[in-house]
Amino acid sequence: MAWMIYQRYTTAVIEAYGGRPVGDQLEAARAHRRWLEGLEIDAGLRSSLVEQAKAIEEGFARIGG
Repeated sequence: MAWMIYQRYTTAVIEAYGGRPVGDQLEAARAHRRWLEGLEIDAGLRSSLVEQAKAIEEGFARIGG
């Protein structure tokens, strides 16, 4: 069920940025995900945050950043 929520993030990015150059946004999304992965917080909470970030990153990647 959670993947459906994250899919909404991916779709929202594609709808908002589709057809535009998104290289900078893709790199920022990747950097943000990496930063989240390095946080020294509860692993379950960190995982949830990382999954959200991956969904956003995937949206930009699908556009062709």
